[in-house]
Amino acid sequence: MAPRTRREARMLRAAAASGASAAGVAAAASSNTPRDERSDRPQTSEDSAGHTTPRTFTDQGTAASARDAADGGSAATDGGSAGGPTDGEDAGPTTRRDARERRAAEERARGRSRKRDRQRNEEQRADAHEPARARRHSSRLGETFPSLVGWTSLSTLLPGVGLLRTRFRPVGLVVFGLFVLTLLTGAVYLLVKGPVRAVATIVSSPTLLNFLAIGAVLVAVIWILVMVVSHLGLRRGHRYRPWQNKMAGLLVVSLALIIGIPLGVGSVFARVQSSTVSSLFGDSTGESQNAEDLWADKPYINVFLMGRDNGDDREGTRPDTMLVASIDTKTGNAALISVPRNLAFPVFPEGSELAEEWPDGFRPSGDSSEDLINAVWQWGEQNEDEIGNTHGLEPGMWATMQAVEGSLGLDLDYWASVDMAGFEDVVDAIGGVKIDVERPIPMGGGKSMSGVKNEVYGWVDPGPQTLKGKDALWYVRSREGSDNYDRMCRQQRMLKTTLEQIDPQEIASAYPKLANSATRNIATSIPQNEIPAFIELALMMQKGDVTSVQINNDVTPTYNPDFDVLHEWILGEVKGASDGEETPKPTNDGSESQDSSADTSTETSDDEPADSSDEAAEDQTEDEEDASASEKPGEPNAEGKCYPKGYEPGDDFPGYPGPDGGTGEQE
Repeated sequence: MAPRTRREARMLRAAAASGASAAGVAAAASSNTPRDERSDRPQTSEDSAGHTTPRTFTDQGTAASARDAADGGSAATDGGSAGGPTDGEDAGPTTRRDARERRAAEERARGRSRKRDRQRNEEQRADAHEPARARRHSSRLGETFPSLVGWTSLSTLLPGVGLLRTRFRPVGLVVFGLFVLTLLTGAVYLLVKGPVRAVATIVSSPTLLNFLAIGAVLVAVIWILVMVVSHLGLRRGHRYRPWQNKMAGLLVVSLALIIGIPLGVGSVFARVQSSTVSSLFGDSTGESQNAEDLWADKPYINVFLMGRDNGDDREGTRPDTMLVASIDTKTGNAALISVPRNLAFPVFPEGSELAEEWPDGFRPSGDSSEDLINAVWQWGEQNEDEIGNTHGLEPGMWATMQAVEGSLGLDLDYWASVDMAGFEDVVDAIGGVKIDVERPIPMGGGKSMSGVKNEVYGWVDPGPQTLKGKDALWYVRSREGSDNYDRMCRQQRMLKTTLEQIDPQEIASAYPKLANSATRNIATSIPQNEIPAFIELALMMQKGDVTSVQINNDVTPTYNPDFDVLHEWILGEVKGASDGEETPKPTNDGSESQDSSADTSTETSDDEPADSSDEAAEDQTEDEEDASASEKPGEPNAEGKCYPKGYEPGDDFPGYPGPDGGTGEQE
């Protein structure tokens, strides 16, 4: 009989070497043959008649002995048959049914073994894909909680990092890669354009702002989702204590708010800015430009600033405040020129239709209260046909700007108007203006259009304080117990103080309210694509010097001005402010011009009612009184404070009841 396995062959060779019989060796080999192989051998035998009968272990052993004997071996040599039972054992007959049951049991055992092997292989393959991840099952309850907190927090700071320790590792690599790519792109953009220009370009484009508003919401949703999935993946396979589960939930909610709130607020601000730019500024006239390129050939630009007074006690609109800011485009130094609202007989630019209409200056009625520059607006509104082309502006605005250009000898490049009723909203939005009020400022006063004296119903108390909207408005517009030059001085002081105190953080926090007020109360000719240049210019102005320029009777009598003298003086002031030099004081003593104009003023006053109720007429009278004064009206003192004619610091102010009786809020 040939050996079936290498093991049997080795045993046979060993037996031959030791002199053992072949039958004994075969029996030993049969006993060591695996069970499943032995079970596959024939379990039946045929009798002499050819019938198949079940075979017992004894029969199998006898048959094996017979085969071995036929090969020349003796089974008795090793002391017994290999397949038969030994003395004292009860083998019992083995039937076909028993064999089938035994084979079925063995098959089930092998199936369970194969299943365990597959599970072990799957776990090994999973571990191979996550070599950096710790084994899932912690040995103690809650021991991985610090790691869970740390990696969840890190996934908030660096989106996608937490996924690298979960089965979503490929997704984590993509998310983290996009995050890094976005940061690098933003950094390169800032380096190439510069931070100021880059931000200015974005905030001046409604299209980019709308894109950012939508993008911020999408980024917030994706970022929070990545953080939550990272947290759940890190928890997998670990058990935590109840208090740790609660802290983990609180951590996830807090981190979601940290991500969502800034991006949500940013989205709202971007949408508000987009709406504001579209409503407030003119249409774009080309590509976005910076200050250096836009004004490469202009050493300075002139911006006309006007405060409009549309109060209930006014008939029509009259400019309450008129200023021209002449700004050096390279340094940000500026000359802030106050235009007296009672400047008489204003002239218009040469060659204009209004200059042809009024070659000797604006004299619509011969009434001194109607021949002033602040009356041009209302006349323009009532005589639109005589103005000509207004270039899309209101007739009153166009006529007023023409009068300012001709009277000052400056070309106005841009304009902006602010409704004085909205001035309160603007000041409140920026948190108020800190200023040292030089004297009591009356609220109310003056005369109505019917000539009735208005009641003083409150006061802005003197001293250092933060003026909110209402008090700040009365600080710049109050005329009771004052004169027009003192009023212009206070207006310039408020503008310069506000410019110095602008805080970007306060502006940002109040921006939605400020933007809403601006769209209702501010109008300007600045186009959208030039906003970046003006943002750069505003930052330069904060670092530069702003010089106050007052047109008073020491320059030329405002009631009968010499415009040639005024033009030359204005140009000198603008150049001096642009160079950062101290502006020269007016040299005109007013003797000749004032004397020659005294007769004119006397004649004008003869036709003027004694109880005239027009405020401009009162200004005219005040200017005539100032003609003989030796002091410089409208100029701030060494401390930068403004006082009316004849008032000395520390004097009692007529009618002021003291801080306890005033309504001004002092902080």
